[in-house]
Amino acid sequence: MEIMFFVSMFALLAYVTYRNVQLISRYRHNKEYIECYKQMLNQSESAYERTCNYIANEKSEEFRNKGRVLKLYQQLGRNEDCTDTLEALDFREIFYRKGKYSKQQLLMSSDIFVWIYLVLARARKLSKFDVLNGVYDKFIELDQMNNRVEYQLTKAIYNALCEKEDAGVEFLSSLLDGGFASYEYEKSLIGLFKRFAAATLAYSGEPMEDYYKEDLHGFAATQIGKAYMNDLEIFEKYLPKTETESEDPLKENEEK
Repeated sequence: MEIMFFVSMFALLAYVTYRNVQLISRYRHNKEYIECYKQMLNQSESAYERTCNYIANEKSEEFRNKGRVLKLYQQLGRNEDCTDTLEALDFREIFYRKGKYSKQQLLMSSDIFVWIYLVLARARKLSKFDVLNGVYDKFIELDQMNNRVEYQLTKAIYNALCEKEDAGVEFLSSLLDGGFASYEYEKSLIGLFKRFAAATLAYSGEPMEDYYKEDLHGFAATQIGKAYMNDLEIFEKYLPKTETESEDPLKENEEK
């Protein structure tokens, strides 16, 4: 009995040690990635060069591909040819492990959806349909994620931007109405996902509750909201009433 206890304790200790090593390793990769997207949103003059250097020097394919999403967004703004970046982009390197979809990987990389939504909006504004369709086609292949809010929101935003099917209205509206209980999602970001849904409905001219119309002024006060709503060309309609400042742009939008 004592032997089994010590074996169990040893196994637990080994697992905890392994997870700590993993987290420390991710932190090293993640630190520069976070600085890249902060500079990107701040429109720093060195943001693009820093992102390119990050991709060139990063050893992890997961983070190299996350960097490529940031690079696409900036290349669109610089009116550069995105062909090579788009061809190199591989979402499986972000969401898969050992050739299989990993829910754990998705949870650790859930922020990437924010930058995907920004890329889609900017590509549509600039009529860069090769980028808009290219990013979407690569992403939509990962249908193992179809039970996730993040995946369904990507589809809905794309359909709205392309004015396809119901323009994503059904899912976008249901998300605001709380109809996402049957889906899995990153709880810390659900407030931000709702804001993306509301902004996209506003872009499409669809009705929504006054609460969400009013909240769009709050979204516009954040770096992410301003970037997204500028590219949807609705920012002037929902000018911020107060300025929001945060060390982490993602935390600006956390649901209270």
